[in-house]
Amino acid sequence: MVEMLSPLKTRLQPGSYGAAGAAGITMGTCRTGGLWQIAGWDSFEAAAAPVLDTLGLGAAGDFRSCGQSSEATAWRVAPDRILIRSSADLSGFMSEQLAVLDLGHARTVITLSGPAARDLLSQVIAVDTAPAAFGPGEFRQTGIHHVGVLIHCTGPGSFELLVPCTWAETVWEVLFDNALPHGVAVGEAA
Repeated sequence: MVEMLSPLKTRLQPGSYGAAGAAGITMGTCRTGGLWQIAGWDSFEAAAAPVLDTLGLGAAGDFRSCGQSSEATAWRVAPDRILIRSSADLSGFMSEQLAVLDLGHARTVITLSGPAARDLLSQVIAVDTAPAAFGPGEFRQTGIHHVGVLIHCTGPGSFELLVPCTWAETVWEVLFDNALPHGVAVGEAA
């Protein structure tokens, strides 16, 4: 399988930027691994169950909380659609009742962390980013600069943003520009 590189690989310049002192935000990218969409129709729950069971998920969560196992993370993005991040090849689950689509080439992951990560997100999205409203294991689908993104809270002050590859540079620039007053540390691109 071909190793997918981040569309930001040539764009990222590691270093410290913005406000002096300790960086309030660390930005970077990480490998998507594998990203799959499973979708179905009337019998979606029954058709999706073997996929979820194979990945140790049991359930895909709801529209706010993701399902997680050591094998995968699953985000229910619509009543009959689930995004799954896993290195497993899910193409064998395609059937008349279940559509399986490999999206590993279509999304990139931007990572944000640090004490000001929630402040940055509150500047660019119309979602409550307070810890009580958006905690670890939860996700939100929203837009940044008119680009649809999925934001997954991976820890108290850390987030992964799944962004369409074609808009990754735009979203990166909006986040970076808004992060400068907080101080930004940029890591190596994955």
